[in-house]
Parts: sequence; structure tokens; C-alpha cells
Amino acid sequence: MKLILKFNRDKIIFNSIIVLVWIKLIFSYLSVKLEWFQRFLISNYDRFNFFGLPEEFSNNVEFVLLPLMGVFIIQNYRTLGKTIDLFWISIIMIGLNLVTSLLNNIPVLDSINYSLKIFAPIYLFLSIIIYKKKYDINTNLIARRTIILCLSLTLIGVLFFNPSFNRLRNFLPIFFTGTHTHSYVLVSVFIGIGYFFYRENRKYLLIFFLFISVSFLYIGYGVRTALLMYLTFAITILYLISNVFKFIFIKIIIFSPFIIMFVLIFVVSVIDFNQLSSGRTSMYVAKFDQLLSFGLFDWFFGRGFGSDLIESKVWWWEKKGSHSDVLSFIVENGIIYLGLYFIIFIRLIFLPNKINLIYTSFLVGIFITGLISNGVMVRPLASYVTFIILAHIYIDIKERNLSLN
Repeated sequence: MKLILKFNRDKIIFNSIIVLVWIKLIFSYLSVKLEWFQRFLISNYDRFNFFGLPEEFSNNVEFVLLPLMGVFIIQNYRTLGKTIDLFWISIIMIGLNLVTSLLNNIPVLDSINYSLKIFAPIYLFLSIIIYKKKYDINTNLIARRTIILCLSLTLIGVLFFNPSFNRLRNFLPIFFTGTHTHSYVLVSVFIGIGYFFYRENRKYLLIFFLFISVSFLYIGYGVRTALLMYLTFAITILYLISNVFKFIFIKIIIFSPFIIMFVLIFVVSVIDFNQLSSGRTSMYVAKFDQLLSFGLFDWFFGRGFGSDLIESKVWWWEKKGSHSDVLSFIVENGIIYLGLYFIIFIRLIFLPNKINLIYTSFLVGIFITGLISNGVMVRPLASYVTFIILAHIYIDIKERNLSLN
């Protein structure tokens, strides 16, 4: 009787977690902001708020979702196994945030902002693994239903919402909060679909799907960091399924010194990388100048929430962040915090019994987005979908190894 009650309690909490994530996705359209150039349009909040919800309703769900995941993990603490390291890293990073808050007189909630964004989806990842290990439930259904939900919502957005705006151009309408978040959601969904095709050995369908989905992301939204994340996965998949692609990739590696030389000599001299990167390179230079002014405690613990916001030559009209999570972390939270952020990825990569190229490429793609932009890890809405798919791939890998320790 006691076991049944415990199972029911776990089941209620876990199902509530998944439903809350889906609710966040469903109502994220209310938070879509119009750019200055779109000021003549009517926002989703004004046109389609059928239930009279707050504009930030999707974000507010976090106040229930995060504590619920914390309770689920703590009450199943002994089931964490090797993943327990990730839980303790989260505690240490939040502790560092508190030190940064005290040193810089920053409000605590602002100080722990990044850590909550990073670890909420990782807690979801841990919750899925715990639930699978304890009750051997088919958690692949969660991934499939999440994919179907995201595709359905994307279609609704395309049919009924305003066009999106990126780099002074109109693109397809979005559903999930913003152009970048929406693109990251779709990349994670497409990775999930691609993995299903890969596992079913549908090689030609997979190649066709990768071509169509990459084209859709490029033409439809033009978010380059999301495309780079997806291409990291796509190239890995193509390498694994095709000898032709293996041959091409090996040739590229062999001739890479000549390719690099060509890029350095011809491309760098004619391309304005600051314009190509939408002003990122000028911001990175400004950030390095800012870091040179840091004292010892600044390097260790950062200057606190908001210190990353500065003006640059390109973004002169208002203060902007680094457009690199890595730089933002070191400026606001210090080098120790940044080191632990790196350890998160290393730990995730080595969670399976042996390194898996597909699983690793997914994580490398996630890391790249945060290296050169405000990536997946600081966009919880997209990151929840990302870690649902990542958990599905991880569990599938472990099941084929007949172990989930």
C-alpha cells in the first residue's frame, strides 16, 4: 500500500511537471513582442488573449514548475545515481551567486537569475531520468507528444500571427516568445525527429528531412546560431549514415589547412565580420576592455547582475549584453562560475557509459549557441524542449547498453 501511494505521488508530481512545461509552450505566444518597425501591427496579447491572462503568464508558470521539480528531485535524491553531480553543481553555482550578490549589493533574485535559467531545464532532464529509472515508464512518449505539440503550435503561429522580424527583415510568424527562442525550439524538435528516423534506419528519408528542415529554418527565420546548432547535429548524423559523407568529411579535414589559409587570405580581407556578426565582434572587443579593468574579486565572483550591459559602437542607442553567454557569465558571475558552467557540459557528455557521437553533437551544438550568442541555456522555454529531447536520446542510448545507472 505504501509503495502504491509513493508511486501515485511521484506520478502526480511528474505528470504535473510535464503538463506545466506544455502550458508554458502553449501560452508563450502572449509574450511575443513587436519590434519598433512593427509598431503599426497589433500584438498577440491584444488580439488573441482569449482568457484574459497576464502577458507574462508563460514565464509566471516557472514559479510553480521550478519548486515542483525541486521537490521531485529531493524526494527521489537516492535515485539520481551519476546525475547527482549535476544537482550539486547547481547548488554550488547558486551559492556563488549569493556571494556575488553580497559583494556587489545586488538583489538576490537578480543574482541567481542565470542559474535558475540554466538549471530549471536540467532539473527536468533529471526528473525524466529519475522517473524512467524508478518505474520503467516509456518516456519516449513525452518526447513524441512534445514534438507534436510544438509543431502544431508553430503551424498555428504561421497561419494566424504577425510576421517576425530579424536583422531588419520580415520572416515567418513565430509562436514561442521570440525569433531566437522559436528557432531553438524548432531545432530541438527537428533533432528529435531526425533521431527517430535514424533509429528506424530511414536513411534516405532522414537525408531529405535534414535538407528540408535546414532550408525551412534558414528561409523562414534566419537565426544563424540556431542553424549552427542544428548543423552540428546534422553533419554528425550524415557522417554516421553515409560512406559518401564520411569520405567528404575526411577530405575536408585533410585539406583544412589550405581551406583555413584561403579564408585568412581572401575572405577576411573582403568581409566586414562586425557587420556579418551583427555587431558582435565590436561588443566582444568592448568586453575584453571591460575585463581588463577587473580586480581580483571581480575575476573570481563577477560584478553582479546587469554589469554585462554596456554601450558599443554598433549598439549605441541602448545598453546591450555581450551576446555571448560565456562572456556574460564571467562578467556578472566570475571565472569560478564559468568553470562550473563548462563542467556541466563535460559531465553531461560523459553520462552515458561511453561517448555517443549523436548525443555529444547535440550538447556541443547547445554549447556553441552560448559561446557566440545568448544561446539555448539562457532561454528556458526552448531549453525545456531541448532537454526533453536530450533525455529521450540519453535514455535510448542507455537502454541499448542495457543499463541506466
